[in-house]
Amino acid sequence: MMIIITIPLLLFTLVSSYADGWRTGETIDVSAIRSIVITGDASSIRISANADEPYRAETRGRRDGWFSRWYSSWFFSGCEDQSRMVIDGTTLSIAVASTRWFDLSDCSPEVVANIPPGGSIEVNQQAVMARFEGEFAKLGLLSKAADVTLHGHASNVAIDSAALRAHLTYDKLNADETIDVKAHSVDSYLDFGKDVPVDYTVTAKASLIDSPRPSVVGAKPLVTIKAEYAHTTIR
Repeated sequence: MMIIITIPLLLFTLVSSYADGWRTGETIDVSAIRSIVITGDASSIRISANADEPYRAETRGRRDGWFSRWYSSWFFSGCEDQSRMVIDGTTLSIAVASTRWFDLSDCSPEVVANIPPGGSIEVNQQAVMARFEGEFAKLGLLSKAADVTLHGHASNVAIDSAALRAHLTYDKLNADETIDVKAHSVDSYLDFGKDVPVDYTVTAKASLIDSPRPSVVGAKPLVTIKAEYAHTTIR
């Protein structure tokens, strides 16, 4: 009798564990999302705002270490994703969690999403590699080390990072753009297009500014960079 009871309980436990794993790694509909808040462990982030593609978000693990090529043939273990996603109204909150630190595969967490144009993104992580493509209202990043790329448009960009590399390319301008950067060391490339007046100020102990145009007070885009060491290119 004990065996008959134990087997169903065991099967229920196994099914529940697989169901929980599926819910953790599933792709969710974010068609009603207007903002995303990302916290937790360091990660790679790719967020687009493409109206021609489904609005979806997911978190996943990606192997990129020395052992990743042979890992699957040596061990029975997936690249487990421990991150959590929660929707509250029009806000998607993502808490990124890396896998076990002793995993030889160097399984790195990723956040991938496509949201409706005009949304806002807030990232607060120790280290992040972020790629944004499309139309955004605001991009805010707080980090110790950040590598940020934008292709498209963002009305407001605010980045606070000790070490920063930023490559921002605008495909249009609405004369409402503000870019505010605070860093210890920053290497930035800002491309707004030809013959566009830009109001820019770079305050640093040591700086190199590469720009063929003078700063135009009161113009938009408005760029403010404060750092100890700054290398800035404006096109």
